[in-house]
Amino acid sequence: MENPVSPLKIRTLVAVAAVTAVVAVWAVPVEARPDHPSYTTACGITDVSTGATRCTYTFRYTQTIETFVVPPTTEPVQITAVGAPGGGDPGFRSHGASVTGSFSHLGGMPIFVTVGGEGWFDGYNGGAGGGGGASDVRLGLPRLDRRMIVAGGGGGWGEQLVFDESVGLHRFMLVKGGDAGQPGFGAGGEPGGATAGGNGGGREPAQGKPGILGRGGAGGEGLAGGGGGGLFGGGGGGGCAGNADAGGKPCLDSQPGSGGGGSSLVPPRGTLALSNDFEPRVVITIIRYGWWGVP
Repeated sequence: MENPVSPLKIRTLVAVAAVTAVVAVWAVPVEARPDHPSYTTACGITDVSTGATRCTYTFRYTQTIETFVVPPTTEPVQITAVGAPGGGDPGFRSHGASVTGSFSHLGGMPIFVTVGGEGWFDGYNGGAGGGGGASDVRLGLPRLDRRMIVAGGGGGWGEQLVFDESVGLHRFMLVKGGDAGQPGFGAGGEPGGATAGGNGGGREPAQGKPGILGRGGAGGEGLAGGGGGGLFGGGGGGGCAGNADAGGKPCLDSQPGSGGGGSSLVPPRGTLALSNDFEPRVVITIIRYGWWGVP
């Protein structure tokens, strides 16, 4: 006959199991996991005194607008958007902007997250002709006029006409596009502004196109970079047009250049800087309360 298990021993086993379960909940590892195809989640260790857990949701490029319901929280939600770089060989890639802001009363709200495409690829979300796309977050509806934070993309690379004194001739030199919020090089496009897109570089008949709301302008003829996406897009770089002048300088009618960078939308008390890398993304940081562990 088996020995019956005493009530004291049963209570002891239950208590050990409960402690083990609580420790497992508290000791959430700080590591990313792909909860959803469009973003990864990383949560820190829960503060046992307050029940607070800091979680980040990192969105990467997906060539679409992603819908995200902000988890319940009473704390401000921090959002960092990083615009995409402009296209170009290594050393010729322009930088997108990095914008950070804090927003209250977003818990439980649906927002729309868009990560820009690199200019080398497709410039998704406003990049034109090698310009990088903007990264942004929209509230209420997935429309451009509902953007609450925007990080502009860099302009696309192009050419600049220079005089080479070593050989006494003019030649074309590759130049990178303008960083977010900066003009292109050579006869480059102007950057996007707070209320309008940047003008195109060069002159007719090869002038770059101006940027517009959310989109950069196309470059002129030849290797002329397009503008970066942004709140307003950068202008496209000018193209080379016309014969040489009496001194042998080509492109008499229009000089070439690279694309201007897109502008950014910085929320009140937010920060704006150039990204120190070439990884477009949107990172949402939330403080959650409760004992449900990793969301």
